[in-house]
Amino acid sequence: MLWRKRKGSLQVKLYFLIVAIILTITVGLLSIETYFFNRRVNREFNERIVTAVTAFRDTIIPDIVTHFRDAVGTPEYQEVRRCALAAGDESILADWMKQQRSWLLEDTMDPEPGFTLLDDYEMLVAEMQRISDYFKVDGVYLQVDIDGATYNIIDKDENLFYIGTVEPPIEEFEDYEDNAPIPPTIYRSEYGWLCTAIEPVSDYLTDEPVCLACVDIDMTTVMRDRFSLLLQSIALVAALTVAAIVVSSAILRRMVVVPLKSLSKAATGFAAEERNYTPEDVISLDIRANDEIGDLYREIQSMEKRIIANTERLKTVTAERERVSTELRTATQIQVSMLPSGFPAFPDRSEFQLYASMNPAKEVGGDFYDFFLVDHQHLAFLIADVSDKGVPAALFMMSAKIIISERTRAGGSPAEILASANATLCRNNKSKMFVTVWLGILDLDTGLLTCSNAGHEYPAVRGQDGVFRVLKDKHGLMVGAMPRAKYSDYEIQIYPGDAIFVYTDGVPEANNAEGGFYGMERLDAALNRLADRDPAGILMGVKEDVDAFAAGAKQFDDVTMLCVEYKGPSASSQIRKEP
Repeated sequence: MLWRKRKGSLQVKLYFLIVAIILTITVGLLSIETYFFNRRVNREFNERIVTAVTAFRDTIIPDIVTHFRDAVGTPEYQEVRRCALAAGDESILADWMKQQRSWLLEDTMDPEPGFTLLDDYEMLVAEMQRISDYFKVDGVYLQVDIDGATYNIIDKDENLFYIGTVEPPIEEFEDYEDNAPIPPTIYRSEYGWLCTAIEPVSDYLTDEPVCLACVDIDMTTVMRDRFSLLLQSIALVAALTVAAIVVSSAILRRMVVVPLKSLSKAATGFAAEERNYTPEDVISLDIRANDEIGDLYREIQSMEKRIIANTERLKTVTAERERVSTELRTATQIQVSMLPSGFPAFPDRSEFQLYASMNPAKEVGGDFYDFFLVDHQHLAFLIADVSDKGVPAALFMMSAKIIISERTRAGGSPAEILASANATLCRNNKSKMFVTVWLGILDLDTGLLTCSNAGHEYPAVRGQDGVFRVLKDKHGLMVGAMPRAKYSDYEIQIYPGDAIFVYTDGVPEANNAEGGFYGMERLDAALNRLADRDPAGILMGVKEDVDAFAAGAKQFDDVTMLCVEYKGPSASSQIRKEP
């Protein structure tokens, strides 16, 4: 016996399976732990920064920021800032801001400055510091978006040079519109990891944004702690994983691998060669486990005992099967010998030409055909299909053929013949079989064909135009089904050159590998494609077309056909009258 080469032992496969399961569980636990840790930390920081930015936004007086933003946005301030930057002297900006009136005095006529723009700046910085201290946040500042660019206004941690600078774009904020609120967002900046939240400060009267209140929390330490925790968890789980693999592998080897190897070796030895086995050849191992391996060991023992017993029975069955096969071959020969098979059938008769064939689906079939001269002037031919297949159908077929043939030779119309045969077959028909029959008797002098149909397929007639047409004749009940069944005759006038084709249902019901049927349309097309041939050519052509359609699919029913072509009366007969 040939075995495929193994790609890996069961032990290795099981070890890999254990490792895969443990690693999957490990990754899952780490993912769950990281998810909930991040969720808890993010919720904590998000709540803090949202509270801080909301409080910062609500404490800002929009008019003060508007006044300050417009003042530092003037060309005069820009020139002063340029000079201060060139000199590296922040006091130049402070002196200029001391000369500008505060928002509190914007609408008064007092010539004295009183409160100045620098006082507004310091007041806003003081408020930012208060928010930072109270909410424990790291960055508190004001910005404004103008035409897609973000300008810095005030930052408590920056000097006066910071005012009016353009903030570098942040990728995480690119999808937000100018001066729009931004929820808490964690991102990596040039200063490290930050969590930023932004809320617009709107004008009291117009509700238009005048600036953005921004709050940052430094997340660098938090992110570092997250990474450190992850590394520690991975190290711990890795150590536990290695320990679990070692322990489980040892247990697996002792409880599964070693017993299975012993079983495999013993079972392979039993099947290593073909010989006559005895009960002493059954495997015997020291496996007492009351689990699946123990069940497998006991089942293999039982299987080998059954193999030994079945081998003896197989010898007997093989001998019996050979005997049955021999008898079936003999039955096939007997059945074939009962059907007329010599063609041309009547070489001395010029009035007609005839051909028939039967291809059984099994060794013996249930279809049959017959043809013979009732007298010098009349040709009888019939085709039939028994309701079953195999040996029972063959026995019933032979009985039906003999009864119908003998009754036809005794004389009478086809309907009378079928009625008499039906009564005979119904008598003691314990098998409950029946047979469909089409029977025709052709007057060779006149071309008048008298027919009767007992539940059989419709015949096809080729007329003077050379075209085959299916004749939907009246059906009677199948022969052998009911004792008092009635049958009727009908007549077909055929002329020299006309032909009639009869068949069993094995032709239209032939199937292919896809389950499709040959069908009447294909049969009609094949008959008319072959219409110019003689009966033998027609039958052979139809059989080739059916075989091509089936394309090697198993034949499920007998395929039987018969074709008669009328040539006209012989010279010695009375000349046929014109119809």
